[in-house]
Amino acid sequence: MKKFLIVTTMAAAIGCTADLDTEDIKVADYKDGKECAVSLTFDDSMKEHYTIVAPELEKRGFRGTFWMCGGWMPAEPQYDTTHFTWAESKEMSDKGHEMSNHSWSHPNMTTLSEDELKEQIRKNDEAILANLGKPSTTFCFPYNAYNDTVLAEVMKGRIGARLKEFWLGGQHSPKEYLQKQIEDALAAGSWIVGMTHGINYGYDCYEDASEFTDFLDYLKSLEDRIWVGTFRDVAAYTAVAKGISLDISKDGKEITVVPATNLDRTLYETPLTLEVNTDGKKIKAQQDGKALEASYRNGKAYITFCPFGGAVTLK
Repeated sequence: MKKFLIVTTMAAAIGCTADLDTEDIKVADYKDGKECAVSLTFDDSMKEHYTIVAPELEKRGFRGTFWMCGGWMPAEPQYDTTHFTWAESKEMSDKGHEMSNHSWSHPNMTTLSEDELKEQIRKNDEAILANLGKPSTTFCFPYNAYNDTVLAEVMKGRIGARLKEFWLGGQHSPKEYLQKQIEDALAAGSWIVGMTHGINYGYDCYEDASEFTDFLDYLKSLEDRIWVGTFRDVAAYTAVAKGISLDISKDGKEITVVPATNLDRTLYETPLTLEVNTDGKKIKAQQDGKALEASYRNGKAYITFCPFGGAVTLK
């Protein structure tokens, strides 16, 4: 499999310039110009997510999305060793993992009354915000069960909900199956979302926990091509990338790119990647008086910028 060398540097420190054309500039489909995106998600607040999953992800520089049911979080941990605590979820959140809403008590939400549905969502949202200091901006349906009414209620004030996934765990996920999911995503340039629950016990657990870490190692070997991001981060990036317009103008060797989007910054705040065809030459980039970070690959520059910020200048 072809591999690419990614060299990251501060664009402001680069001295040479390139004669750019406006048609050579666009927003990359995924962060840093990666070919596809993979989100690893874990359901049901299981203790192993804290003791095994999060540490293994962190070893490889990855972060995951953990769907929590507040009603299952143990008030007395000594009597429930199967679920992580609010304090442990706060620790995971502080390390960059996404901790998000999986309903309060894991009912089939398509069977609930309107008031019950709202209560399952509201109660968990409030508990997450109170305990983690961050709002839940995504959602995962218990039993993957939803209809148009449930989806509409869930999506109020949210970036996205998990509607489609591939199995990560146990007998559902032999090595060949998992690798094919990744190969297909690379070929299609798509975003795929993995789902599992247990590692050593519980629903869809692995026959051997090394199968989980082996898959993480496989993803790590492809990190120059794949963005492994939280569900929230990829959902926000793809939404803003689709909803942004770029007003591009040129004056001599300098190009000005003015981004504009109508999306709510408080909800969708995320850095985007500007893809610039430079024929291998280095460029300088600034936004709001600050130098922008760039990486170079295959004759293109990939520049991280704020879609809600001011004009980006390239020269």
